[in-house]
Amino acid sequence: MTITHHPGEELLLSYASGAADEAVALIVASHLALCAECRATVSASEAVGGSLIANIAPVPVNQSAYDSLLARLDEPENAVVRGANITSNVPSPLQQYIGADYDALPWRQIVDGLAHYPIPTKGKTRARLIRAEPGAAVSTHTHRGEEWTLVLTGSYTDATGHYACGDVQSTTPALTHEPAADPGPVCINLAVTDAPLIFKGLLPKLVGKLHGF
Repeated sequence: MTITHHPGEELLLSYASGAADEAVALIVASHLALCAECRATVSASEAVGGSLIANIAPVPVNQSAYDSLLARLDEPENAVVRGANITSNVPSPLQQYIGADYDALPWRQIVDGLAHYPIPTKGKTRARLIRAEPGAAVSTHTHRGEEWTLVLTGSYTDATGHYACGDVQSTTPALTHEPAADPGPVCINLAVTDAPLIFKGLLPKLVGKLHGF
């Protein structure tokens, strides 16, 4: 697997520091499961952060803050944790949310050739899987915020280039595009957004609103 599109440095640092929302952390962790280069970058960032923390003088913590921390540690995880299946093509961090088989998911059809599966996460960002048959395209749209897309199977192409398994595309409100699945295997992507998409045309707008895009 040759990965040519990686998450930005800011996104990797946010993940390494623990500051990323759950959905953002999920897409970064899933990419890291596929990308040795970014794993090395994150490991280096974590090592630097650990060194800085080790040199900070300890300060007293009041009982209320301590109790609050313990309560957070006791909270159940939002996703059902399953044992990772190492033979699955689902990245192990993502398996904790959806299991080890894309075909077993209750996909929600958007239009012919396109389906999605929302992934419940905490925070302001939203995560979902997008499944596109070869030749199927997501209607032309722009973005109110940022969107990150990780290719899990197959590949797709838009005005900015070609994205294959392991690649991450980062988009901003400046980009208008119509991603289309390439010929070959079904294209499944993990998409994370921090604001709704803006579709062009009345029907795509209605369909997008109906499916929570």
